[in-house]
Amino acid sequence: MKNATLERIAPLLSVLRGYPALKEVRPSVFHFQGKDFIHFHETDEGAVFADVRLSKGQVRMPVTTPQDQAELMERIEATLSALESRGRPR
Repeated sequence: MKNATLERIAPLLSVLRGYPALKEVRPSVFHFQGKDFIHFHETDEGAVFADVRLSKGQVRMPVTTPQDQAELMERIEATLSALESRGRPR
């Protein structure tokens, strides 16, 4: 991924790095419990997409705009909350 693209999604990456449950195994590639959770792609036209494992399986979502990124984060927060609550003792 180009450095310019990494800079464009830097705020998003910063938020992802703040989740203790996620481990960044390479720049812009995060795992949850040892499995691929989210990684990013860019197109030749400059669009950026995230492949993320949500409750419905792997989904490709656009993350080019701040609105796209906000939608992605809402879905990630919901998914991580559900996954983490399953692992907690009752």
